[in-house]
Amino acid sequence: MEFLHYRNLAKTETEFPISEVWGQGRSIFGGLTAALVLVHIESNVELTGRDLRTVNIHFCGAVIADIPCEFRHRVLSQGRSVIQIEGQLLQEGEVKTEIVACYTTDRISAIEIDLPVKTFPVAVQDTKEMNFEFKQGSAPRFVGYFDLRQTNDNLPFTGSDHSLITGWMRFVKPSESLNDATILALIDAWPPAILPMMTSRAPSSTITWNIEFMHPRASLKVEDLLYYECAAIQAGRGYAHTEGRIYHPNGQLLALSRQMVGVYDKVT
Repeated sequence: MEFLHYRNLAKTETEFPISEVWGQGRSIFGGLTAALVLVHIESNVELTGRDLRTVNIHFCGAVIADIPCEFRHRVLSQGRSVIQIEGQLLQEGEVKTEIVACYTTDRISAIEIDLPVKTFPVAVQDTKEMNFEFKQGSAPRFVGYFDLRQTNDNLPFTGSDHSLITGWMRFVKPSESLNDATILALIDAWPPAILPMMTSRAPSSTITWNIEFMHPRASLKVEDLLYYECAAIQAGRGYAHTEGRIYHPNGQLLALSRQMVGVYDKVT
């Protein structure tokens, strides 16, 4: 089932299962579950005139394939400028994915900082579709839904001395719109940035994830590829902290992404 199928379900239904084709290890792909909770929120709360600014995500437990997922939400606080909403995905009564999304309206301010436009080291026209070797038998099946074009050679489990992963991304079959929920799923399709430093295959799992969206931003077309760069900024005692940036094709910063990842390379 394509991402669009589940996104449409989350707009109208509060309970449905997710196919094993979206699995990674024993759980469903976290980028999908987080995106679907966000879609559920935006389909059930009046948000006209508001922009999504931040999403804080906690992956509380494995989402098991083919077991019904229940979606819930509640407004935590609402003022004239800011509304904060909690959304949850539950299975058999237990919270598996929880997010808090913050939406804002524009306010007049004298403070403005214009970010420099990104110059991409490898232009999108110089990349090939699905050149990401993560797809070759060792990757979860859901990776096949994504067009990931890695632009450096820092592949997972190669014992690299640095963690940086860069590349272009979009869905193989573009969805109806390239909106925030879609961007959320795209960001998480890449492997954790700590994996290139590992010398052999071992599990890893995102535990918490924070995304901040920049506004205003230029419009996006469904077929656009977004640029991704992410690196680990600290790791120790079985956990790594990664920091990423996502860019519009015109070089404008779209989002900041930070994740805490559990690393299980020394399990005995």
